[in-house]
Amino acid sequence: MQYFITGVDTDIGKTYVTKGLALSFAKQGKTVGVFKPLQSSAIKTPTGYLAPDLEAIKELSSDISTKCSYIFEGDVSPALAARLANVKIDIEKIKYDFEIFSKENEIVLVEGAGGILAPATDDYLCADLIKKLNIPIIIVTVPFLGRLNHTLLTINYAKSVGIDIKGIVINKVPIQSSDLATNNFIDELKRYTDVEILGMIHNSNDIDIEEFNKITL
Repeated sequence: MQYFITGVDTDIGKTYVTKGLALSFAKQGKTVGVFKPLQSSAIKTPTGYLAPDLEAIKELSSDISTKCSYIFEGDVSPALAARLANVKIDIEKIKYDFEIFSKENEIVLVEGAGGILAPATDDYLCADLIKKLNIPIIIVTVPFLGRLNHTLLTINYAKSVGIDIKGIVINKVPIQSSDLATNNFIDELKRYTDVEILGMIHNSNDIDIEEFNKITL
């Protein structure tokens, strides 16, 4: 199984959800890999660059393998980061890396960069990359004001270009809230889309594996 984890915006918690799903699968005895096609905001070390999202995975468990095709500096989109680094991103290389990695793991979670329309290269949006890999997406959102709009935009665009949506994970769900938008988010989301809500995650400092075990993929 392979899934592309995308968010409705930056800082939604894609890495946290990816970590939780990967750990859940690993604890079920599956061979699990997390693939990051494009990583900006690289960590510079004396021996080279590290992908921060994948470093978070490595810290979580040594049983989860990781791979990244391109790593760049800068808190910008991968397309801009590559341009600033004078590097041409080869989509065919990303596809090849993904296919080889998929042969090595029963489960592969592909973590995107930004949202579905974030620029991946000068010629490709993230959505184009998803179509190239030909795998379903899991949409990560949060139950806050304005995010219903972002979530529905992501869903409707994905459907319009023929991307298969596995479902939605709602992240950063507060245990208790007095906020009207937050408390009604799930009901409102169900009112406007039939895409399945796979699970709700509280996103604490430590991963609550039981929350992720309830997500059926």
